[in-house]
Amino acid sequence: MEEFETNGREKGVSRALYTILYLIIGRLISMVLFVIAITQFIYTWVSGEPNDKILQFSERLAEYTKQLVAYVSFNTDEKPWPVGDWPTI
Repeated sequence: MEEFETNGREKGVSRALYTILYLIIGRLISMVLFVIAITQFIYTWVSGEPNDKILQFSERLAEYTKQLVAYVSFNTDEKPWPVGDWPTI
């Protein structure tokens, strides 16, 4: 019984540390998203259409953000990048 409690606490501490890491990454994503939005706006204004590479990256970033939210909100135990894989669409 004691072994189970120790293992449960270790998992809880590990989950808490990963959650803090992913919350920090989430804040960084909001800054990256700001840069993407401004860049796409300027690019579209100049060329008349959005940049395809930025569109692909932002689609993967959106999927990654979804994975972060799912992990932090305990909807999944699968860890996103940098522990897991970067999403592919």
